[in-house]
Formats: sequence, structure tokens, C-alpha cells
Amino acid sequence: MTRVGRRSPLEGKQLTMKKVRAEYLTRRGGERNRRLVLVAGMTAASLLLLRAIPAFSGDADGNLSAVQAVSGRETAGKVAVAGGDSERGELPAASEMVKAVVANELTDREQLLKWICLIEKRAGKETLTEEQVETRDGPLFRLLAIDGTALTPGQREEDDARIGRLMKDPSSLQKLKQAQGDDELKLQKMLSLMPDSFLYEYDGAEGSLVRVKFRPNPQYTAPTYEARVIHSLAGTILIDPARKRMRKIACSMVNRVEFGYGLLGRIDNGTVELERVEVGTLQWKTAFINIHFSGRVAVFKSISKDQYERRSDFREVASDLSLADGKELLLSRRAGIPAAALH
Repeated sequence: MTRVGRRSPLEGKQLTMKKVRAEYLTRRGGERNRRLVLVAGMTAASLLLLRAIPAFSGDADGNLSAVQAVSGRETAGKVAVAGGDSERGELPAASEMVKAVVANELTDREQLLKWICLIEKRAGKETLTEEQVETRDGPLFRLLAIDGTALTPGQREEDDARIGRLMKDPSSLQKLKQAQGDDELKLQKMLSLMPDSFLYEYDGAEGSLVRVKFRPNPQYTAPTYEARVIHSLAGTILIDPARKRMRKIACSMVNRVEFGYGLLGRIDNGTVELERVEVGTLQWKTAFINIHFSGRVAVFKSISKDQYERRSDFREVASDLSLADGKELLLSRRAGIPAAALH
């Protein structure tokens, strides 16, 4: 034993693996958590919706040098693209731009492609590096590194045992897949509300990207709790006018949201930052997620939602990939862990 208040390296590693197991169990209990804490469900819906804001069917690569700054009005044709041809040298009204974003995002999501990618995320005070593949039975991940250091043989054995248990009983993955499907349906319904729930206006440019500012539309009445959370946000969206795609969104809550006059709960503050990258022809994925929401449930219990993830190395996999094939794919890529994941 070490002296009180300090842990030995072995205890630290054991604690880390406990955290990994706890995180896995948390994933299995996601549906129950949403029912237990209404606010957490709203936050999750907010995350899903904001992930889907990016959308526009792209065209050829745009080597645009600059976009003229605008006064903030929504008038069409006031944002001239330097170096653009006559057909795309001017942009439509900001609200029309967003309508196109939403329409194209819904179209893209109908393709239901599956991917494997590298994920680096924060879990407490640690940074976990995982590789995750989407299978027809649900998402399967394999832990690669902790704080930039590859797993020890003991840690690797324990994580492989966790995957082995999933292979024998994939019910937890199937429940997660069902929960994600339910969230997807909710997302699609909420996406259709986006053009009406905010007021949009151009707000200048950053390099070849146009910046659109948005704020709650006071004439809009949110039909659900989730929509109320979304409607409380205000911020900016960076859009590639040549590809007609959202590249980044940054926003925060401007009003506290209460449920049941505050007796059921409330969300006091929240911030969202997302970045999107192109991973294939007309295919875009979220590469950066930084989300924080905090509030209270039933007056007495405080709650917070924090998520920080960076995703990279996206590769498409078969749309009907089985769980067994997903495991083999993760194992086959073990030797190819990007150097950036290890320090």
C-alpha cells in the first residue's frame, strides 16, 4: 500500500480499467438514463440535432480566396464570392441557405452508410483513444490507448475479454442500436423545424467560408421539450459556399429552459461546438464535438452533460457488416494505430 491520498502506478492502471468498464456499462444503460433524467434526454437530443445541422450537397472543390464581409442583412445577393463565376458569385438569403442545409442533410442520412474511425475523447481527467466500427448489430469499439500510452498486456487482455463477452451476448449493442434509431427518428423530425425556429443573417466571412449568425425566432413555439432546448441556442455557422456544406457551428444558450415551471427540472447553461469534414463523395461526418450542458432535476439534483471528442481516419465499411466481421476488422487494424494516438 502507498501512503494515504496517493495511488501506486498499478492502482492507477486498475482504476483506469474500472473507468473503461464503467463507461461501457453507462453505454448499456443509456436508455434507462434518458428516462431517469429528462434533462439528459434533452441534452442528447440537442447533440444529435446539432450534429445533423451540417448539410448541403457539395460540388467541385472550391479554391475561393475570400468572401466579402456583409452588413448582417439577410438580403439575397449581398454576399459576393471573390473569384466565383456568375452562377455562384452571389449567395441566397441566409434563411434559404439554412433550408438547403437541412434538406440536403436529410437526404444524406437516407443513405445509411457505416464507418470505422479513430476516436479520442475525454473521460474524467483521462484521454481515451478508441477505434469504433459500426456494424448491423450496433457500434463496437476497442480501446487503444490511455493518455496517449498504449495499453499494458493486462489492460489489453481485459478489454479483449469485454469484446469477447459482447460476441457471446450482443443484446447490449442491439439495445444501443435501437436507442440510436429512436434518436435518429427524433432528429429527422426536429431537423424539419430548424428553418422556422431561428432567425438567420450573414455575419461576414472567414477565408473562403461565409459566416451565418442565428438566434431564436420569437415567433416560433417549440412543440417538445427537446425543441425548447434547441430553440434556446444562438451562435454562428461557418458554411462553404462552393460545396454548400456546414464546416463548423458554435453556439450557447441565451435563455434558461425550465420544465414544469422548474419543478421537473431546468437547464441553466449550455455550449456546443462542432466541426464537420468530408469523408467521401457527398459524405460528411462530425470530426470534433465539444458540448457542455448543466442544470438541475426535480429541484434537488444537479446534472451536467460533457462530451469532448475528436474523430479522424474515417473509412467506409460494408453496410451489412456483421459483429464478428467488425471485431476482425478492429483486430486487423491494431498494428496500424496512428502515431498521433500515442505520445
